[in-house]
Amino acid sequence: MKIALSTLFIALLMQPALLGVEKCALMLEDDIDPEEYSEVMGKKIEFCCGSCVKAFDKATAYYIKAVPALADKFTDAEKKELGVDKVTLLEQRYCPIYPDRIVNPECKTLEYNGKTVYFWSSSAQRRWKKDPEGYFKKAMEAGLLPQFKS
Repeated sequence: MKIALSTLFIALLMQPALLGVEKCALMLEDDIDPEEYSEVMGKKIEFCCGSCVKAFDKATAYYIKAVPALADKFTDAEKKELGVDKVTLLEQRYCPIYPDRIVNPECKTLEYNGKTVYFWSSSAQRRWKKDPEGYFKKAMEAGLLPQFKS
C-alpha cells in the first residue's frame, strides 16, 4: 500500500495539470497566477503575470482567435461580439527571442531583410539588435519566422 501511494504521489508531481496547475496561454511554459487575470464578458482569464494581462488586454480578440485554449472559453456569439471573426492572424506566432511567448500585432517590431519581425517585449527587441544575424539563424532553425520562408 505504501508503494502504491508513493507511486501515485510521484505520478501526480509529474502531471501538474492533475494538481490544478495550469500553464499561461501567452507565456506557454509559465504557471498561471490566480491574482493575474483579465475579465472579458464576465469570464475570468488567468495569466502568469501582469505582462500577459497587459498584452491580452491590448489584443483580446487577436489572442482569442490565435490561442485555442482561450477560444474555447467563448461561444461563437461572444467571439463575434468581440470581433474575433474580423481578426487576421500574423504569419509569425512566437517571439524569436522568447519562443514560448505568443506575439500579437501590437507587439514591438523591427524590420529585418525587408520584413517585419515581432517581439514579445522591448528587452527581446534589444537582444535581437545586439546580434540580428545570430538570432535570425536560430529562429529560422526553430521555425519561428515563417514570414521569411515565402
